[in-house]
Amino acid sequence: MPIKGSLLDKVEKWLKNMDLKDIKRDEANSMLFVAFGISGNSFLVQTRVSEDWINIKALVALLKDIPKEERENLFYSCLVANFTHHEVTFSADANGIWVEADMPKDTTESNFKVEFGSVVYGVTHFIEQIAPKIKFNVRSTIFT
Repeated sequence: MPIKGSLLDKVEKWLKNMDLKDIKRDEANSMLFVAFGISGNSFLVQTRVSEDWINIKALVALLKDIPKEERENLFYSCLVANFTHHEVTFSADANGIWVEADMPKDTTESNFKVEFGSVVYGVTHFIEQIAPKIKFNVRSTIFT
């Protein structure tokens, strides 16, 4: 169910207050999108607003691009990063590896900024620290 009005508007305002540009809005799915260029690649940070939660996530790697023999090392490295880096959470689905953050809808703007920043930091950490360990060549995950 779309979250129209105040909460989606409030989160969009927070993104604008962070001086982010080209924020895309999908009212029907209660989502906001911001593209980031990191280390020469493009990643889409998606913010979904529901009745109770705000979820921020970015796809950092497609599973089909990761060699099967390196997946165990990759998953282990992501779990270690979850443990050692505050507010950084790596997750996986059938398509790939994500960096994500969740917070209740009544969060503050200050907390939202920390959580949003943790997703961008997580993408950078993946590119600079995790991918090289498995000799994985990170590529953009925004497709047109």
